[in-house]
Amino acid sequence: MRSCLQQVISPQEDINHSHTVIYDYENGEKICSHCGIVIKDKLNDMELDNEYPKGKNEFNTVLPHSLTLYNQGISTTIADSYTSKSNEWPTSQQTRNKIEFLNKIVSYSNEKRNLKIVIDILNRLKDKISLTSACVEEAFSYYRKALETGLIKGRSIKEMIIACVYITCKKILLPRTLSEIAKIVNGNEVFAARCYRILTREFKIVYTQVDPVLYLHKIAKESSISEKTTRKALDILISIRKNQAFIGKDPLSVAAAILYSTCRKNREKISQSKIAHSAHINIITLRKRLSEIKSIFGDLDSLLNNIESPKNKIKLESKQMQMNIPMMNVK
Repeated sequence: MRSCLQQVISPQEDINHSHTVIYDYENGEKICSHCGIVIKDKLNDMELDNEYPKGKNEFNTVLPHSLTLYNQGISTTIADSYTSKSNEWPTSQQTRNKIEFLNKIVSYSNEKRNLKIVIDILNRLKDKISLTSACVEEAFSYYRKALETGLIKGRSIKEMIIACVYITCKKILLPRTLSEIAKIVNGNEVFAARCYRILTREFKIVYTQVDPVLYLHKIAKESSISEKTTRKALDILISIRKNQAFIGKDPLSVAAAILYSTCRKNREKISQSKIAHSAHINIITLRKRLSEIKSIFGDLDSLLNNIESPKNKIKLESKQMQMNIPMMNVK
């Protein structure tokens, strides 16, 4: 950090004060070091800082290049007048009106109107579900590909962009469901799921199995479950998540089933419908996962006893540290 007062030799100052001048950065003043006269006041930082650009031509006033702009930030417009040695724009009013009309047609085509609507929806989703700029750009690139290949024809813009955002969230392991995204933009979840299947089939998108641990805290928070029960459910889920019986299963349903079973063991009153609603799944799916867990692992008491042993507890804590899960002391 620069100091508040800095001595600078300035030979181009006032004639009477051509010797050492003190720059006061805090008050924005130039002070004579010998007589204490304020030579100049109300200075801006750009004048005091030697590294700051002095001329207007040194400022970069161009918008940054971004994929989320329908013209990618590199649009061109026809100037009102242009003269050079070789050519000159026609000055007749009829010709100029024709050029303006053609420019309007180009700038307001169906494709550009479509992309403008998509950008508005993406900006709304970015604020609501906390998406980063990189996620928004990737979702927009998926939509551009769908538009170029003709997949958007006959389908709604909202449902297609919901599918693109859902693909991006699954790719970066962001715990967002299709119904949650569709609810924000008032889209149809069934049609959005169809668009999602079409995009994954046409673009050959392959995902890894989503870890159900990512959804556990979200379901517990929406269901108002205590932290003690949530931590026990997390320990159980970490210990059994690599079981082959859960391959291909919905991670939301697995997390909800483990959470409900742990609530029953801790005698915490909660209904199946409440957990199913918080996890955005059907109650029949939840009951099916519960029956599968009971048939594979039997009673969860043995699992809890094994987890609470000192050796297994150390292993689980190391796994949680690797997954960046915050550790909390629960009494």
